[in-house]
Amino acid sequence: MLKVAFLNQSEIRMGSPFNVCEIQLSGDWIPNLEKHDWQDVTVSSPDQRFVALVYWDTSGNRPGFHLVTIDLVERSVTSSDRYLGCCTGIKWLGHEFSPEVL
Repeated sequence: MLKVAFLNQSEIRMGSPFNVCEIQLSGDWIPNLEKHDWQDVTVSSPDQRFVALVYWDTSGNRPGFHLVTIDLVERSVTSSDRYLGCCTGIKWLGHEFSPEVL
């Protein structure tokens, strides 16, 4: 199992309902991920094999993000293409994660 803690949360922009923060991971295997620029949103698959996180990508001053999926069995990390907009949540659909985008 992988535990995710969100530290030093602040608004991504003044007045925004979305946060940016650091992550702190703990568990049997810790993937090598950036510590900064995460959104405080995460979800695990029902069998606890996968964990998904949201990594902010605001290049060009346009809101966007990547969905980062951690496979705790294969000990691998994958990142999605960039989604435009802001993530309001993540849900498990069948065999993969799907972000809810605003």
